[in-house]
Amino acid sequence: MSRPRKRKTGSSRFREVMQPRIYEERDIALSNAKVNIHIRLDADLVAYFKEKAKREGGRYQSLINQHLRQTVFKERNVEGRLQRIEEQLGIN
Repeated sequence: MSRPRKRKTGSSRFREVMQPRIYEERDIALSNAKVNIHIRLDADLVAYFKEKAKREGGRYQSLINQHLRQTVFKERNVEGRLQRIEEQLGIN
């Protein structure tokens, strides 16, 4: 026995579009804000991360993101430490 179809209100060719929520800067943690980009990488690097993702389970894009994040913060830590040492030695 078939179920009765629900009648759609409005035009059948168009769907209702929700108004986008406008976020304030304080509502968004930068580490959670993802940005779509197009980037060209060497094929061997992509193959490496795809294989690693297959072994570890997960997505290769996330592994690339994680690796970039670790590299950036490692550099920031080194730069910060160097800056503190220079300040302590009076070198500016």
